[in-house]
Amino acid sequence: MKEPTPKRHFTHAPCSSCGGVEGDFAPSGRHVTCEAAVDIPTAVDSEPLMQIGAVAQLVTLSLRTVRHYEDAGLVRPTARTVGGFRLYDHDTITRLLLIKQMKPLGFTLEEMRLLIETRDRLNDPSLDPDERANLRERVALFSAAATEKVRELREQLATAEAFAATLQRDIDT
Repeated sequence: MKEPTPKRHFTHAPCSSCGGVEGDFAPSGRHVTCEAAVDIPTAVDSEPLMQIGAVAQLVTLSLRTVRHYEDAGLVRPTARTVGGFRLYDHDTITRLLLIKQMKPLGFTLEEMRLLIETRDRLNDPSLDPDERANLRERVALFSAAATEKVRELREQLATAEAFAATLQRDIDT
């Protein structure tokens, strides 16, 4: 026998399925009765979906960090299980890996969002050529900024290596 879905009672947020605002809600934001009628996918276009823990482990980020990026609007679950657990696809993993590359370069969440949206729009085959050119210019600006930040990090690394070498010489003498 199927275990009952945990209940939450709200009178302010509408059910994401029927729009009702009163009654018992599942963690997914749907009424408990609506929850039972929802067919939760386990794959999208034959692509398997992964729960947040598996995704976090795959991209070597914490669950909290993945949720933070979701709250910031950088990634979003493809679906949710009946119990409200997040399910992610390969595109989300690719986004998280991109974010992970941008983070040490000091890009802000807003800059990350802008680059992700720009790259998504560039993948649209029906994109107007002028808009495509504008978006490519935007990516070029990100590329230049990343290159400059890498240069700065190399300078910092050279300084840190020189310091470590000085300390090692102090030990050796």
